[in-house]
Amino acid sequence: MGIEICVREVSEKVKADLHNHLSTRMYNGDFNPVIDTVLGRLGQGAVLGLVNFADTRYERFVQAKGYDRLDIGNAIYVPEKDVLVVKVQELKTKQGHLLVLALQKDMHLKEDRTLDDAFKEAQDNNGIIIADHLFYKDGIGPFLEKNISYLNHLDAIEIFNGEASLWIPKLTPKNANVEAEIFFNKISKDYPNIGGISTSDGHSFYEIGRCYSYIDFPDIENSEKFAESL
Repeated sequence: MGIEICVREVSEKVKADLHNHLSTRMYNGDFNPVIDTVLGRLGQGAVLGLVNFADTRYERFVQAKGYDRLDIGNAIYVPEKDVLVVKVQELKTKQGHLLVLALQKDMHLKEDRTLDDAFKEAQDNNGIIIADHLFYKDGIGPFLEKNISYLNHLDAIEIFNGEASLWIPKLTPKNANVEAEIFFNKISKDYPNIGGISTSDGHSFYEIGRCYSYIDFPDIENSEKFAESL
């Protein structure tokens, strides 16, 4: 039986939480509850970015039992619920963390290298590069302030990160999201192609869709153009 793709305009705006780890432990039976939660909180056409962070969480999730899905390599689409789950890798570099979206399944970028090497490998694999939690723990914001030309490699900046809104005195930076928004507003005129997004950076099912952005619904029928449309 074929999978029928929901007909919609590619330019239609949908809600997307592009940075979510779901939970530290996931089980084979979690697929349907996650998809149902995404639909309930973000609505039809919702996009969830499922993050690998030194693991293969995305690959395990998309192979779990549950609703029929269309595997397009760098994402899966669940037509019954009209939900898209995009592969994301949160990458450690020597200068801080990066998010790389829309890598092909089973492609895992190398960790703990310089930003230069990380940017090159991500771009060679048609990844969408986002600077996450800029001025929170392990953010590259301080580095970018001193090396502004590196902005040419970025597709977007997280100007609000749900985890970064948590301030613990002496443990986490204060006003990290405020600093990120100020920085984004400061550079946006000179770098108009860099988008600003809001994500949950959730680590539990309760945080799915807590923070989101409006984006154009990606072109899921053409995998080669998928990353560009996202």
